[in-house]
Amino acid sequence: MPSRARLRSRFHLLAAVLVTLVQIPAVLWLCWLTRTPLPALVAVLVSPPYLRQIQAPWQTTPRALSTYLALAWWSACLVLDVLLAPAALAIRAGVPSAAAWGLAGAIALVMGIDAVLGRPRLRRRVVRVAGLPPELEGYRIGQLSDIHCGPHVSEARVASWVARLNALELDLVTVTGDLITHGSTHVDAVARALGGLRAKDGVFACMGNHDYFTDGEHLVRQLRRNGLTVLRNEGEVLHRGGARLYVAGVDDTWTSRDDLERALAGRPEGVPTVLLAHDPDLFPEAQARDVELTLSGHTHGGQLGVPGIPRLSLGRLVTVWAAGLYRRGRSWLYVNRGAGTTGPPARLGAPAELAVITLRRG
Repeated sequence: MPSRARLRSRFHLLAAVLVTLVQIPAVLWLCWLTRTPLPALVAVLVSPPYLRQIQAPWQTTPRALSTYLALAWWSACLVLDVLLAPAALAIRAGVPSAAAWGLAGAIALVMGIDAVLGRPRLRRRVVRVAGLPPELEGYRIGQLSDIHCGPHVSEARVASWVARLNALELDLVTVTGDLITHGSTHVDAVARALGGLRAKDGVFACMGNHDYFTDGEHLVRQLRRNGLTVLRNEGEVLHRGGARLYVAGVDDTWTSRDDLERALAGRPEGVPTVLLAHDPDLFPEAQARDVELTLSGHTHGGQLGVPGIPRLSLGRLVTVWAAGLYRRGRSWLYVNRGAGTTGPPARLGAPAELAVITLRRG
């Protein structure tokens, strides 16, 4: 078995090759356009400092200017790579070259900066549920997922996401796992921030795999102390007028703590069910048990992908349920892209999000 030092060397070599390949088309074009080697010099100055910091594919790196500069530069280069061919075709079709190249460069720059500084987008989706009681028509469920509170996601930043959801005056708020990156340093911070969440029928959470990269029991205690209901293979019946809604949550699949049968054991017959399951790969099981809506996260939508081509993202290497809304029969799945990041603090082609799911009679 290769030693840890050898594995680290291989990883550094692979990372260097990948970022070089990403930069080559954009840098060559910029050097040609400017008639100077300055773009190549920028690539040489920006890349090595960050590459020297990273030790593993998804390790959180120190919060440093070099990190954000490198990730913004690489993201902009990747966007420009994608736009070079369309810009060339536009010029052949009669668009002035200055306009075509200028627009491509501006888009690449904006998207590169947004990849490291962009705030979560609010996504609204409608799910139609057969036999939904009239009292639950228009019922709005907020979802916050994959916070990854840590060196790149502060307590204040999480609190800003909490404030955005609170301003919507939602019926229910759900938090679907991966609240921290790793370790105990930010457990109290994320619990305090999430304790500010407010909804008419309460705030419910489930555990993700990263939540056991620390003492998971301590995290659960802190969340409950701050007012969240943490569902670990259990559920609760909510009442709205004469109608009922069953909210269930499963524990982490990576550590084999999940038990969907137990989570649904208390479900009254015929009552619509919302299942919190960090791992979207549980959806077929949920669908087989007639769960109307499953809310998941975990994938980050790939976190890094080719802009404009959703299928070309890292999420597709993890699961077929990469991001967004899916339907099988009467069952729905929403895979939240998450608000935070793990590993490189950048998102390209998979913007961070907060979600609001509205239930409608179908």
